[in-house]
Order: sequence, then C-alpha cells, then structure tokens
Amino acid sequence: MKKTLIYFFHVLFVLASFGADAQLSSVEPKEIILLIGQSNMAGRAELLPSDMQIVKNAFVLDSLNQWSPLKSPLNIHSSIRKIASMQRFNLGYSFAEEIVLSETIKPLGLVVNARGGTKIHQWIPGTHYYQEAVRKSSLAKGIGGKIVATLWLQGESNLNDLDENYKNYFNNLKSIIYALRKDLENDEMIFIAGELNKNKPENEIFKKMLSRINTEVPNAGLVISEGTSTFDGTHYDNKSLKIIGKRFAQEFKELYQKIK
Repeated sequence: MKKTLIYFFHVLFVLASFGADAQLSSVEPKEIILLIGQSNMAGRAELLPSDMQIVKNAFVLDSLNQWSPLKSPLNIHSSIRKIASMQRFNLGYSFAEEIVLSETIKPLGLVVNARGGTKIHQWIPGTHYYQEAVRKSSLAKGIGGKIVATLWLQGESNLNDLDENYKNYFNNLKSIIYALRKDLENDEMIFIAGELNKNKPENEIFKKMLSRINTEVPNAGLVISEGTSTFDGTHYDNKSLKIIGKRFAQEFKELYQKIK
C-alpha cells in the first residue's frame, strides 16, 4: 500500500511538472521591451539572493531564443556580452517587477542585449551590435508581437570625446532611435535613455544633451540619476539600479498611456 501511494504521488508530481513546462512553452509575450547599452545596462552590481527569484508574469528571451521566466542575471542571455561572470544585477529586474505589479503589461517580455565598454558608434545602424539587437528583437516578437519600447543606458565610453556639447552623440542617438522604429516596425516605439552617475563636468554637459530627447524626439523620455550612487565611481550599485529600474518603469508607464 505504501509503495502504491508513493508511486501515485510521484505520478502526480510528474504530471504537474509536465503541465507547468507545457504552459511555459506556450507563453509568448506580445508586448516586448528591448534593453541595450554598455556596462551599466549589462549590470555590474552585486547580486543578492532576493534578486534570483523569478518575477511572475515576466519573461526574458534566453540564449536559445526561447522565453524563460525572468530572473537574474539578465544580461547572461546577451548575444554580444562579455564573459558570464561579469553579468550581475541588471535594472531590468526592478523594471519588470514594477510593470507587472502595476499590470501595465502582463505577460511582459524583455530582450536584454547589452555589452560593456561600447561606444555609441558601435550601436549605430549597420553595426554588429545594432544588427544583433534587431535580430533578437525580431525573433522575440515572432508573429503578432510588438517591440513597444527600447531602454538605453550608455555613455561612459563617450564622456571624453572631443565632441562639442555632444552634438555628434545626439545625432547618432537619434539615428539609432529612428532606425529601430523602422526595422522593428513600430513608428511609435517608446525610447527611454538613462543618465550616468559620474561626478565630472563633462557629465553635466552630457546630461543636458540627453535631456533634449524629451522635446526633440516623439515618444521619448529621460531617467535621471539624482539620488543614486556607484560602487566604483562608474557602475551603479545594487540599490541604485533598483531605483533606476523603477524610474524607467514610471517613465515608460507615462509614455505608454499616451500611445494606447
């Protein structure tokens, strides 16, 4: 009798697991957000045990181009990343938590494809990193899906450019935005850029340049870095990335309501 009961519960467990796998394999988020940029977008902050929990109703396109439950580290799935051990806490985690908690999008899909140390000219249309962002996003949206937004956090590698008021940077940024909208077939795609946290005069000019997207690019917004900190002078710490992620979510929700 005891063996029969054990066998019975084992069968129930297997069937339940099979059902969960079948449900997961059928999940195809229809509203998807792309996250690109350099190391602060890839995430270099400490990973806490709580960051390893799955965010319910949120999924990330994994290295096999399949939808997996969203949990850290997110940039481990990037097709252009540096070594795996460098991929740590990413702002997409707190962003996803806020978006699904508010039921703005559910289920939510993220494509995270950042690479540390990159300059903006490595992301302009026609480059390998740009093409990979488009390729993975196109796979993610499949049939009937839509890339509703791109989140951008990049610039540390450009702060020392001989570029007056970062005019060339802003022109390159606009070219990325409009090309992504065209190639991903969404003229209303939201684009949100994040500020850097650097105590340098150049960064004040850089922030002023970035703020131009608020008025010069439709369906675009900016996330400020005020009240955040880094653990090494360059990279946001864990707490700050969670703050930044929530700020991205708030900005997204406001822009999203305008285009719905």
